[in-house]
Amino acid sequence: MNRFKSIGICVLTLSLALSGCAANSYGKKTLPQAAKQPVVINEAEMDGVISVFSETIKNNPEYAGAYYNRAIAYFYYQNNYEKCWQDVHKAESLGLKFSPDFVQALKKASNREK
Repeated sequence: MNRFKSIGICVLTLSLALSGCAANSYGKKTLPQAAKQPVVINEAEMDGVISVFSETIKNNPEYAGAYYNRAIAYFYYQNNYEKCWQDVHKAESLGLKFSPDFVQALKKASNREK
């Protein structure tokens, strides 16, 4: 139970910090830019947060907000640009648009265009 409480707190903290977790997945909507200074979370906690987003996607594969937030986590906390790109493409295919600043930062960090 303690583990789930910790994961819940991490998800809430990350959601508030990234200001876009409760995004609508209908219509073309640009979500707010992610926080410029990410919240400090240790690696185990971030793995738990990513697992929560992955479980959400497993249960509701059409929920673009989960792909959006997992992409942000892959980018800022794991520097896993390949998985980040995959989630960016999926979220956009479901109607969400990432901020141009985030996409530009991802392009620069990953050394690729899309």
